[in-house]
Amino acid sequence: MTLFSKSFKVKTNSQLKGSERKKLRFEILKNFPQLKEEDVLSIIPNKEAASVVKVFTHSKDLVMVYFAVNNPIVFEYEGVLFPTVYLLWQFPELLYCFTTWPQVFPKLAGGADLMLPGVILQGEFNAKSYGNLQKGERVAINTTTNLAPVAVGMTYLSSTDMFLCGKRGKAVRVLHFLGDDLWAQGTKTAVPNLGPPSGFACEKEEEEHDSLQKDNLVSQISEIVIDSPKPESSCSCETEKADEEFSITNTNTLTDEVCEETSEQSEKDSDEKELMDELIMYCFLKALKTTAKKAEYPMLASTFCKQHLLPACPPGRTLDVKKTSYKKLSKFLVEMDAINIIKVKELTKGVQRIMSIDLSHPRFREFVYAEEDNCTSQPETKDQGCKGSPEIKEMYVVTAAVLPLFRHFGYVKGTSLPVSLLRKHITDYVKEENLQSTSDRRMVNLDATLRKVTNTNDDTLALNWEELITKTMSRMTHSYQCTISGKAPVVNKGKLEPITIHVAKRTGNKKVTLIDNLELYGVVMQDFSRECQHGVAASTSISSVPGKKSQQLMVQGDQTIFVEKLLRTKYEIPKRYILAGN
Repeated sequence: MTLFSKSFKVKTNSQLKGSERKKLRFEILKNFPQLKEEDVLSIIPNKEAASVVKVFTHSKDLVMVYFAVNNPIVFEYEGVLFPTVYLLWQFPELLYCFTTWPQVFPKLAGGADLMLPGVILQGEFNAKSYGNLQKGERVAINTTTNLAPVAVGMTYLSSTDMFLCGKRGKAVRVLHFLGDDLWAQGTKTAVPNLGPPSGFACEKEEEEHDSLQKDNLVSQISEIVIDSPKPESSCSCETEKADEEFSITNTNTLTDEVCEETSEQSEKDSDEKELMDELIMYCFLKALKTTAKKAEYPMLASTFCKQHLLPACPPGRTLDVKKTSYKKLSKFLVEMDAINIIKVKELTKGVQRIMSIDLSHPRFREFVYAEEDNCTSQPETKDQGCKGSPEIKEMYVVTAAVLPLFRHFGYVKGTSLPVSLLRKHITDYVKEENLQSTSDRRMVNLDATLRKVTNTNDDTLALNWEELITKTMSRMTHSYQCTISGKAPVVNKGKLEPITIHVAKRTGNKKVTLIDNLELYGVVMQDFSRECQHGVAASTSISSVPGKKSQQLMVQGDQTIFVEKLLRTKYEIPKRYILAGN
């Protein structure tokens, strides 16, 4: 059930003060780096009224809704800021968008979730078909006839897990949609016609939809928006009956009939086996590509399973070998031996040993695992010491200048990429387009796309690898990702500023230590302040500084050495991110 499908109760309603208005603008910029400052000023103008409303939904959820120019623009749910459809109509590229058929929207508006069969994919079905999303990430939903989003929600699975599910299961939990009670609190303007999404021709949409329904609707429509047990029925008989009665002019009637159909238990078991077979192969190849790549061989099969295969399972998934078609790990390894990825030897009955792996095998070389899934479990060496230690990753943002290249890999403007992934995509593009020079492997021939991305004149026919990557990166903007153990990664635009520690003098020539940018590294100001109080027996205070992205902590006295040691030991902030001086 969505948040606003039924009327909600308003607890408080207050106008935003000047400082609160600035803070809201900052939060919007922080959450949606695609926006510019002038964009946010147009969303929350200085001379227009802006307010915040605290509401309790019908499901007893507490939600903060922010209004500007007589429309709800964003709402905060479970600590996450979501745009409304009104805001997305102005900036449709704020969120990654899933596209579905117009006939599906009434079901979503009825309180259903968007299922994977309801997501329309373009091109070859592969690991990039569902973008590059994490579980619980904000997404929007539009239709084949209009780019303007009609719903907002969050993903049930990561993009990798969606791919591994084989187009079955849940895709998006819908939180807000066109026509719900939140939308009704605004001006109720009609959906703007932004034209069909890229790749969808408006005049051909109806033909494509009807053709897809004839071929696929009978077996898949029940999964698009219905997620509840259904009575058993004869699939073949009902399918034939549905095909005979199918009529383009009676699509809604057919949809209701097909939504009541089900697969027999044997078909469900077969699907489960197929998904589990895909999962074990994914985990196997990922293990060989990561932790098992440099392991020592020969290795017992049981050791390989415990230390490499099982830890390679994506977050939120569980690998159960018994539910695969192989039933036993030994049979799966024998199958891998048969296709020459590994060499297996049976020592005694039921005891196998992996002798070696073939790193040149095509299946191994072509396999690519998702970036967000690159977190295979390792034996823990610390208990609580790294609980608050951040993982800092410097990234680059896809701009309009380099979009022609990265659109090829499914990215949109505003996406942040780590340097390693950026280099990989450039390399993959060069190989796919066969642009590497045959006479000098260090050089890359420039096609129209690379020449445009690197802003190279027509006289330059080729660049070496480093020049190509450097020129591409120079046309992108900086961002960084800060990940704290147990929390979702936070991506911020701009260069990462170091934590600065400096001593200043106050009234009466008293010294104080000022620490800036702690929050950028995931440090909770109140907790850090309390540790300083106890550690040096000095008073502290937290204040906001104009022009700074985070608050400033002041500690009485010259405590530079203590603060720097605390950051490097307990919080494990790398030394290069700490700038201490007077």
